[in-house]
Amino acid sequence: MKINIVLLLFISVLLNNVFGQHLKIEYERTELQDFESPTMSKEYNQKVNMGRKTPQKNFLYYANGNSFFKNIPRATFIHDAGTKQIDDSNKETKKEIFKDVEIKIYHIKNEKGSYQYQSFPRLNDEFYGYIEMNYKNIEYKDDIQMIDNYHCKLVEVTLINGQITKIWYTEDIPVSTGPLGFNTFPGVVLRIEAPTYTMTAVKISNEAKESEVEKINPKLKVYKGEEFTKRMQEIREINTKPTIQEIRL
Repeated sequence: MKINIVLLLFISVLLNNVFGQHLKIEYERTELQDFESPTMSKEYNQKVNMGRKTPQKNFLYYANGNSFFKNIPRATFIHDAGTKQIDDSNKETKKEIFKDVEIKIYHIKNEKGSYQYQSFPRLNDEFYGYIEMNYKNIEYKDDIQMIDNYHCKLVEVTLINGQITKIWYTEDIPVSTGPLGFNTFPGVVLRIEAPTYTMTAVKISNEAKESEVEKINPKLKVYKGEEFTKRMQEIREINTKPTIQEIRL
């Protein structure tokens, strides 16, 4: 009986340590392909690519089954793509504006999907897209890699669009969480290898605060499935159009 009581106490302490972890993980994202917009000038595309050469910082906060992931957007800039005379009194100046996408992803304990925050000041619109990570195929490999002193295992996932992505996760921290919605594996995801980018953990700690696990705003609309896809397509079409500034003399 005494042995059973000790065993139960040990299991209780272990579960509290595992599920009560407060994780803070810093990642660096490296782009593998150049950015190119056919509707923007060559000079604009070059400026964007210069900024993308520096790895981007991303952070994951996890506490008691809930997580919050965010990136640090790159600096905004405005490129003057030229001015043309419309008539004797008016000129038209084409301003190409770069504003990095702000990523905020929320995962609520026991929910399958994640909530991706979307903000478009130009349209005075903000909302969430509810996304569930679905795969055509999941294949666990025997490969092992050390990342920040953690043993990581490899799983290759094939996304719905056919893209193959390598996910490195560690069972040394046995909680299912990770960046960009990759949070369904038996351990914390510390590295992602996608065709267009890599994202690797560079600092891991138990220093996350409850307040850093940001909560979703219940006042904002949530789009799901085809409704979310349609809304994002509408916004992309609007945002690819250059901003025209009219100057009256």
